Amino acid sequence: MIDLITKALACAHDVLVGLGNKGRTEVTDIRTVDISTVGDHAVSESLIQFFRAAKLPALIMSEESGLVELSRHPELILVFDDLDGTDNFYRGEGLLPYCSVIAVLEGTSPRFADTLCAGVIEHRTGALWLAERGKGATFNGAPARTSSRQHVDRRTLIAVDHYGSYSAMDQLASLHTTAWIKDFGSSALHLAGVSSGIFDAYVTSAQKGHEIAAGYLLISEAGGSVTSFKGKSIENDAYDFNATYEIAACATIDLGRAVLGLLSRSE
Repeated sequence: MIDLITKALACAHDVLVGLGNKGRTEVTDIRTVDISTVGDHAVSESLIQFFRAAKLPALIMSEESGLVELSRHPELILVFDDLDGTDNFYRGEGLLPYCSVIAVLEGTSPRFADTLCAGVIEHRTGALWLAERGKGATFNGAPARTSSRQHVDRRTLIAVDHYGSYSAMDQLASLHTTAWIKDFGSSALHLAGVSSGIFDAYVTSAQKGHEIAAGYLLISEAGGSVTSFKGKSIENDAYDFNATYEIAACATIDLGRAVLGLLSRSE
């Protein structure tokens, strides 16, 4: 299955490269929430065609295309964020990150712990993160591990989702005065980056379901933790593609406790 994910992400990358600047043309349809482009739709269509040809007994859940049935008797759910960081793609002039994300979950009413495999590709660089349940995570073909950081100080690099978390900015303010805070406009990059040690943590009060299954598996397999703001692992929580989640994705359990301790003081 991981080979299939790898090929699918390569397919998405090839589609965007082939479109060139045309891919950045903005489009609007009934599913558009903030911004969508020709590239978003082309990647979505290519991934659906790819997995349809693979004849998997699956349902597809895609940000751009919605629910697509590949089988009358599905055994798997394929979750896509066709293009995460669309605004970076649209106006970033090739300087800002944007990713495609795929996760495969077992069953049709899965928990996060039922995520079987996942992958993220960052299209500007071709950087590739992959994970299989129980088999670890990789970054560009080498084993991926988190930074192992255990405490918060001004050298702790934490990605914070300012766009989705605007209503929780007062609570998140404690992180800005204690840690080194960044936001690169792609939650897939933030999550994958935690798994490979680029970031020490990623915090958001409104993480979309589109990326979080892949992020959960990548970080868990790389030695990190993903919890709610109450400190409970999300592993046994029901997965909902259309939900948003409060999460602290951290390099270690100890760092997670430190981050959540700061958040709790600001409530």
